[in-house]
Amino acid sequence: MAIIKAQADFAINLLSNVVLEQNKPVESTILSPLSLSMGLAMVYAGADGETKKDFGELLSGEEETHAYFGKQLNSYNDDKPKNYTLEMANKVFVQKGFKILEEFKNFINENYGGRFELLNFEENVEAAKLINEFVEKSTHDKIKNIISPDALNSDTRLLLINAIYFKGKWISTFDPKLTYKTRFYISEENFIEVDMMKKENNFVYFENDEVHLPKFKFESTHDLKDVLIKLGINSAFENANFSNITIDKPLKIDKVVQKAFIELNEEGTEAVATTFDEYVEEEGRWQPPSFVANHPFTFMIVKKTEILFCGIYQG
Repeated sequence: MAIIKAQADFAINLLSNVVLEQNKPVESTILSPLSLSMGLAMVYAGADGETKKDFGELLSGEEETHAYFGKQLNSYNDDKPKNYTLEMANKVFVQKGFKILEEFKNFINENYGGRFELLNFEENVEAAKLINEFVEKSTHDKIKNIISPDALNSDTRLLLINAIYFKGKWISTFDPKLTYKTRFYISEENFIEVDMMKKENNFVYFENDEVHLPKFKFESTHDLKDVLIKLGINSAFENANFSNITIDKPLKIDKVVQKAFIELNEEGTEAVATTFDEYVEEEGRWQPPSFVANHPFTFMIVKKTEILFCGIYQG
């Protein structure tokens, strides 16, 4: 399927561009390309004209995109495997009195399980409280304060939220008794001390039987507007055409923000992310090398062909 390759390319391009956007030493970063692309797919459903074309070039054909994400969403929420939990939730918050086309409402509800809730964004403190409560509940209290009252105002018309939660156990867990303190090299000269997990097992794609991974826990927040413009969604932010969402005053996307969290320990991995799109008007015997992750590395959490999370650990 073309969309599978498109999603993989999107994940790699997203991470590389987010890192390039950092005008300072690169920090530990986590993103959910799945959360972002599903949020964009819902926006895609409301686009028309040049805006629709931009979304299609980034994601894939309209029919294929919606069929793919609808199927994926059902599998995420219906499958109940023993060794991991994967949940997603979508919600659209709409300004009271703002008219959304019924066709758009029905499409989002049927294909993405998205529910619509009316808010008064002018009462920004109460609106932010309700939005943050939905996100906290959907991410098992891991993502807090995704939006501040200052981000909402009388021009805000619609806020689209996608939340994803993942918690997985290692097939073979690490023994906490083997975890040890060691150096993690941020550069050749600079290092910090970390808790390093150790495991001996038969690993696929690896010749040695010993792996060393640092324990870590961090979160990161990214404003993705400039990155998405670089990736080709130009018209969504200026001169946008979202006439399949409303026939009222023209809409444009004002903000695309993602906040994500990850924890890696001896039992497994927990990762969550929330994306919101805000619309406003307008030498001797050879030995196999040891796998010791004691320097910055890229990581991914993958389910079959889908990159759920990707990031960089910098210590």
